[in-house]
Amino acid sequence: MMERKTKLLVSADIEIMFASGEVHSCRLSDIPCTWEWDEMSRTACEYWAAFEYISNTWHNYDWFTIKSWTGSPVKKEG
Repeated sequence: MMERKTKLLVSADIEIMFASGEVHSCRLSDIPCTWEWDEMSRTACEYWAAFEYISNTWHNYDWFTIKSWTGSPVKKEG
């Protein structure tokens, strides 16, 4: 069976509140993601890539929200 997947780079606009009470908005870019076509939708894959990136990058936040996100296929070199 052929493996159906696409490597993506995800960008996300987020808002995050830290334990100190400070709220920041920022855009995250170039979050790597591999979309396995038969496992979940591309939209879900992009969202969870952003979610996991935020969770693994910052540990002193109170809450965050992903306001928008988008993914683009990685261009092959060569």
